[in-house]
Amino acid sequence: MRVLIVGQGLAGTLASHACLQRGWDVHVVDSGEHCASSVAAGMYNPMSFRRIVEVWDARLHLDAMLATYADFESILHDTFLHPLPIQKRIPNQEYAALWNSKCDQIPWIEPVSKLTTGAQIGPVKGGGWVNLPKLLVSWRQHLTSLGRFSRQKWTPADNDANWDAVVHCRGVHERFSPQLETLDIRANRGEILTIGTKGHTIADDLIDNFGKWTLPMAPGQWRLGASYEWNRTDLDPTAETRAFLLERLQQAHTTDVRVDVTAHDAGLRPVSKDRRPAVGPRPSRDGHFVFNGLGTRGVLIGPRWAQHLADGMAGVNHWDPQVDPARLQMTD
Repeated sequence: MRVLIVGQGLAGTLASHACLQRGWDVHVVDSGEHCASSVAAGMYNPMSFRRIVEVWDARLHLDAMLATYADFESILHDTFLHPLPIQKRIPNQEYAALWNSKCDQIPWIEPVSKLTTGAQIGPVKGGGWVNLPKLLVSWRQHLTSLGRFSRQKWTPADNDANWDAVVHCRGVHERFSPQLETLDIRANRGEILTIGTKGHTIADDLIDNFGKWTLPMAPGQWRLGASYEWNRTDLDPTAETRAFLLERLQQAHTTDVRVDVTAHDAGLRPVSKDRRPAVGPRPSRDGHFVFNGLGTRGVLIGPRWAQHLADGMAGVNHWDPQVDPARLQMTD
């Protein structure tokens, strides 16, 4: 099968990998427009902390994720996956009691304990991060070396006759193709800081979640994030968000945390109205498929659904209705 992948963010990278695994003739085109994956922290976590529940199909997603990124590492001879424990700061005794009541039901969490500072934390297993910017660049170089990547913009007028299948992995740009049906892929805007400090008050061996979070990237370097906004689509980082994130970091520590901000990025996460991805045939164009809407948990859930995409295109499984792109089709 000859497959054209449109877009090389996280979705396009995973889709092209899954299709190449099947031995298909794959080519990826990317316009070079902004994609959220290029600035994302790449964090994954099997837990949702608001109600203290497992994320959707946590074990299935985690198993597929570990296998897929291990394969990328084998192909590209580099390390992208960084497992790390997570500590969730416990805000009050009511939350602590709820957390402890769920420890026997949820395999990822352990009973509440105390830090030397007196702060209560809930330990979480199964977390970590994937170096997405590094993965995207390395995969693009790999595809280029194979003659399977082009820096160009796809348009609906392009000749489909050269391809057995076209897979759209364009993130928030999905909404701006007037000659295709419009899918309700929304933009969740986020800002994230890269910070450095010579002090030792920021945990450097785990992900520290205090409503916001710090993630150690390298000795003396962390990502601090993230913000969530629905009513903006610009990519201009703001002084207000920078101050807000730094204030939240300071509030989480009993001693003054002096940091240098070395980068301040903004991105538009592609999400759907029901927080499920869009994976499957386009509603109104034969031979065209969608892989989009991975949202804030894309690193974790993306690999499983990339395999589902390739299996569906090969005709070896039925399309899962909970991720059917047709449910997101917009009408005038």
